[in-house]
Amino acid sequence: MSLFFAELRKVWGGRVFPVLLAILASANLLLLWMGTRPTAKQPPASAYRAVGAELNGKSMEEKGTYLREKCEEIESLVKIGQYYRELAYGDYGLTQYRQDNAAMFDAYEQEYRDKSYSLFTDNLNTEYRLFSQLQNEYDTVAGYGDFLQGVQAKATQLSGISIFQNDRTGYDLKNIELTAQVYAGLTETPIDYFPQKGLYTAISYAFTDLILLASMLLLALILVRQERDSGLLSLVRSLPGGRLKTALAKLAAFAASLLVVLTVLYGVNLAYCSASFGLGSLNRTIQSVPALMRCTMQITVGQYLLRFLLAKWAGAFVMGLWVMLAALVAKRAAAGWVGALALPLAMYGIRAAIPATSHWNVIKYANMVSLLQTNELLGNYRNLFWFGSPVSLPLVEWLTAAVLGGGLFAGFCAVFAKAQLLPTAKRSLTLPFSHTTRATSVPREEGRKLLLMNGAAVFLAAFLAFGIYQGVTSESYLDADEIYYAYYMKHISGPWRTESYNWLTEQGKEFAPMLEVQRRVIGGELSSDALLAYNSLQQKYTVYQQIVQSNIQYYLKQNPGAWLVYETGYRKLFGFTGTADVQDTLLAGLLCALCFSGLFAMERKGGMDEILAATPLGRKYTAKAKLRQSTLVAAGIAFGTVLPHLWQILRDYGLPALLAPAMSISELQAVPKCITLSDLLLFWLLCRFAACLCMSRITLWLGQKLGNLLPALFISAVAYCLPALLSLSGMKNGIEWLGFYPLFHAAALWQTQGDNTLWVPIFLLFVAFFLAWSIGQVLVCDYERIGASDEV
Repeated sequence: MSLFFAELRKVWGGRVFPVLLAILASANLLLLWMGTRPTAKQPPASAYRAVGAELNGKSMEEKGTYLREKCEEIESLVKIGQYYRELAYGDYGLTQYRQDNAAMFDAYEQEYRDKSYSLFTDNLNTEYRLFSQLQNEYDTVAGYGDFLQGVQAKATQLSGISIFQNDRTGYDLKNIELTAQVYAGLTETPIDYFPQKGLYTAISYAFTDLILLASMLLLALILVRQERDSGLLSLVRSLPGGRLKTALAKLAAFAASLLVVLTVLYGVNLAYCSASFGLGSLNRTIQSVPALMRCTMQITVGQYLLRFLLAKWAGAFVMGLWVMLAALVAKRAAAGWVGALALPLAMYGIRAAIPATSHWNVIKYANMVSLLQTNELLGNYRNLFWFGSPVSLPLVEWLTAAVLGGGLFAGFCAVFAKAQLLPTAKRSLTLPFSHTTRATSVPREEGRKLLLMNGAAVFLAAFLAFGIYQGVTSESYLDADEIYYAYYMKHISGPWRTESYNWLTEQGKEFAPMLEVQRRVIGGELSSDALLAYNSLQQKYTVYQQIVQSNIQYYLKQNPGAWLVYETGYRKLFGFTGTADVQDTLLAGLLCALCFSGLFAMERKGGMDEILAATPLGRKYTAKAKLRQSTLVAAGIAFGTVLPHLWQILRDYGLPALLAPAMSISELQAVPKCITLSDLLLFWLLCRFAACLCMSRITLWLGQKLGNLLPALFISAVAYCLPALLSLSGMKNGIEWLGFYPLFHAAALWQTQGDNTLWVPIFLLFVAFFLAWSIGQVLVCDYERIGASDEV
């Protein structure tokens, strides 16, 4: 046991692996958030959580009734909304469609026009996707009894068909009968539906397996590769217990550490998905989860999660044995990592190439990669073809795990005990062409260190590409009211002039026939059916009246000096609603941590900072060059957070009347008249730049003080990203305000809340710039003291 604990101390006794595991867990959490964040086609997590809360306490019948009625209502509202949107765009050939769906319009048209419906998402289209998905899930599990009856009926019917009786191998008939026997005992299984998004995402997210593979490589590096490359392994193996016992201790430490890693990774997944989506009751049967309905075990969700963790651990340990063996056998570390990744990649190719219905499907599933597909193993039922006989999937995979695991285990122990495993002499790579030395400068060299050696160029390019992709693929939902409102306001945006009045008066003549019919209906001359022909025009007239009465007759008179402005784009850009600013805070914080954590740390760790400080330009000049280059990159990060929003807003809404006073927008009524919308836009950009600059300086200071990239990266990433990530995960107590979110949200802070609050965003901006300047002075002074101490 002493050898086992000694090997465990190598992994957990220092700071390296715990810090790296924390970074991997953070990366897994970030990837999980990015994979589940709301998009144009993916409802937000809060919607699943809210629907789950609505379903809690209801019986299965009540849940089905609620989902069917809600789905029917939303589908009808979407169709009516599409009808009005077509009318708004000028397509008037929709009379027949209205007549064909008269019952739907009678039931839901007034609700659509009054907007009296409630939504769990931002718009009707996303709401329809949400409830269509939930309705399909409910129908799947609600039909579990019919599914079981169908399995038995299929076995009875097909066993009498000659084509199955005369099958040469007899596999098909045996498969049918065996399936019926397995499901025969599940007829009394109770079903309690809950949206599966949270639970199934937590246990099936593909990137978690990649993070798990990275942790295997790290464990193999610490337990095997470092000792072999340093020559320590040869000394350890020469001790009395230094061969087989040490090999067993290393594998035991690897297995124990791997269990901790799995618990951390999937614990993070479950915690995030529980906070974001909700997991539902862990006491409901596993058959209540639609994706796992074919599970043949009579267990609860909680019991399934425990078995899932143990089965995943067994599969990961088998793959980890190969990683450990490859790291041990290879003469050079690079060859070991290539070999460790090559076999899983090859097996993944085999798995992907063989269809599940092939007679060679045993090879598909008797596979190292298949061992990690735990939901396929535990949450489904499948028989494989084995020389004309059906063999269950669990039997094949557990036998594969035993054979592969046993062989790799024995192979590792044999190599460790018998092979020489001497360290390989280091060699340098010599390029086949001569290197030409070129003159450079300190700013250019510091820029090369930041952009190339620290990878800031790659991170920044990827971030900008992601921003462009976001802007191009994002969609804005414009209903009929918004289309009419944009049409009028874009024409009259600007100061209220005679030309605007004349144009708006001319547009009002369009409603004269409708108003005349309304007058005659009120007077009793016509029936109310006469107004049906003006349904779409009534909606347009409502928007027209809103502009005339609210925007012109009320707001302009109450606020002299205000302009007419089509404000929808400004509201979305400045983050008056939604969580876009929180997401920007998260991404910018992560990018600052990645780009700047190594610029000072890379020199501090190797003592190069002392050498640079002793050169003629090595004190203030070098530090200032680093700060200037980091300032430029921080500006690039700030621009990257702005790019997708500007792209989408300019494409879908536009930003008219940029020179209008900001108080022309009702939410900004308290802003002084001298401040225009263009000034507010520049202030918004400046605040984001100040936030990125401040984060960059803090990360540079951490790297310089700690002298190590990884701690600086981890501390800064957690400080910048954790509050925003917790907020996006569903924590609604204002935790995002603990980070740099107020600066990203600064323009929205100018919303009318009383004149005395306008100084807050300006104060935050000055504080951020002052803090960035102060940290920069500290870094310059630290470099100057290094040079002074060398002279003394």
